[in-house]
Amino acid sequence: MNLKAAFIILSVAVFAAITPAWGQGAGGGSGSTNPAMLLRRDDVRGDLQITDDQKSKLYDLEQGLRQRFTEAMRTAGEDAETRRKAFENIGKKIVEEVNQILTAGQRTRLREIAIQVNGFSAASQPDVQKDLGLTEAQKAKIADLMSRMQKATRDAWQKVQAGEIQYTDVQEVMKKNQKILNDEIGKILTQPQKDKFKTLAGKTFVPAPESGSGG
Repeated sequence: MNLKAAFIILSVAVFAAITPAWGQGAGGGSGSTNPAMLLRRDDVRGDLQITDDQKSKLYDLEQGLRQRFTEAMRTAGEDAETRRKAFENIGKKIVEEVNQILTAGQRTRLREIAIQVNGFSAASQPDVQKDLGLTEAQKAKIADLMSRMQKATRDAWQKVQAGEIQYTDVQEVMKKNQKILNDEIGKILTQPQKDKFKTLAGKTFVPAPESGSGG
């Protein structure tokens, strides 16, 4: 497995690893866009009014990720479970460090943007579920959907390892599954919960036509 493919795996693992940190404003969730990763986008940085000093710190954090990741790959080898746990640890550390860089207001706004970008799949996060007042039955249905999506992603990676598909194909699989997930969760939520969801998303985030990573 080459380094580029491994970085895609890291993204998937990080999403799954740091669900509890959403409450702190820079977490992530399975099958969702990790808010911390959103900070690579120029339009997100502009909305948050990231300072030059913060940009420098975020750049250093991103650069250091390669070294952490390479070391995790070297230590874990080909053992999938060991690799997953190593990636989870990296993901959790990223959240802690991003939270130290951002102000409280920026963390709140980043959470709002992440909710908008992720759509209804953000309702898989415990703190969002609490804010929406989801019932236990609704939570169970969403958990089942998440479990099925995660299995689909794992199956896709097994096909990559078996040489049946390319690692770039997994991105398309994840994109397709994300849309299905959003549609299905939308069916679970009541109209008042959908209205509340809009409130949690805050003011409308207007993405740039083409968003790149800042430096």
